[in-house]
Amino acid sequence: MINIKKDLEKLKTISTIPVIMRRIMETIADESKSYMDLGKIIEHDQSLAERVVAMANSPYFGHSGMINNIDQAVLILGFDLVKSIAISMSVFELFSKTEAKKMKKLWVHSYKVAIASSELCGKIPVTTAGVCFLGGLLHDIGRLVFFSLYPDRYRDFMFEEGLSEKERRIFGTDHAEVAGWFLEGMLIPEEIITAVKCHHDIKACSKHVGVASTVYFAEGIISSMDKDEASDGKWVDEMESLFLECGLSGDDIVMIEKRINEEAEEIRRFFDL
Repeated sequence: MINIKKDLEKLKTISTIPVIMRRIMETIADESKSYMDLGKIIEHDQSLAERVVAMANSPYFGHSGMINNIDQAVLILGFDLVKSIAISMSVFELFSKTEAKKMKKLWVHSYKVAIASSELCGKIPVTTAGVCFLGGLLHDIGRLVFFSLYPDRYRDFMFEEGLSEKERRIFGTDHAEVAGWFLEGMLIPEEIITAVKCHHDIKACSKHVGVASTVYFAEGIISSMDKDEASDGKWVDEMESLFLECGLSGDDIVMIEKRINEEAEEIRRFFDL
């Protein structure tokens, strides 16, 4: 009998989560620590350091080519975003090389949803763009957690249609709920956890609806654009109706598509595609 919550505790507390990440979490929780303290920790993990600097140089943040060290990157990105990058990377690093290409596509999908979420945040003024970006970046981390815990059972269908339904049939829950369980207790803001848990079902959201809506809509828009195996969302009539009720329009979708297309080459370089 699978006990997902018990298995999750092992995932979060044993060697599966790198020492570097644990030190990052401890530093963020310590109010006496500064961004320089965080930078010193990240410098000890070359892969993470390179990723943080590369993301800080992304056109999205408006400092392309100007950031050349960890301290600058952490200052630009902020504690919360660096923490989310560390969490995402630590889970991605669990995968074997044979899965690397598919996992990279999932990482790209999440990054695009993050950009789209932050763009929509300007249209649904409920919080900062950075919070919406984080929600988008982490929205599918439950799929990575499922694979980390049960690779042999999950590998065969994690990129198939009807993913959530198959997850519930086999595990009794889906990747959105598992992501929420995983992120709880990891110093992730509640509004981000809510957005992640509700990214397929906005009706289940009773609070932080604005933030959750940006991720919900962004995931649908990006999935309709990409139509590849990494995207498990759909743009459906019900979503479009709610989109219009929020005061949004087709022009907003065009705006997001344009933004993603503008960053397409940078995204390919960023993820080495």
